[in-house]
Amino acid sequence: MKREEMIEMIYHILKDKLELPTMTSFHEEARLNEDLYMDSVMILELILYIELDFGIKVPDEMLVPKDFQTVHTVVEFIKRQQCEAHGGIK
Repeated sequence: MKREEMIEMIYHILKDKLELPTMTSFHEEARLNEDLYMDSVMILELILYIELDFGIKVPDEMLVPKDFQTVHTVVEFIKRQQCEAHGGIK
C-alpha cells in the first residue's frame, strides 16, 4: 500500500469513525495531541481501527508513544507492522 493511501485511510478513520472535529488541521506532519487534539483514549481507538482497517495485529509491547506523535509517525508504524507481518518483505 502506498504512503498516500495510508494517509487517506488514517484521514477517513479520524473523520468518519472517530468524528474528530479538528480535521482542518490534518496533514502528514500534524501532531495528534497538539494539532488534532486527540487524547489517549482517542489514540487507542485509532490503534483499534488501524488493526481492523489495515488488517494488522498490534501487540501491546509494540505500542510506544513516539509512534503516535504525528500522522507521519503513525504511517511509519503501520509500514513497519505490515513489513513484520509479511516476514520482513516490503
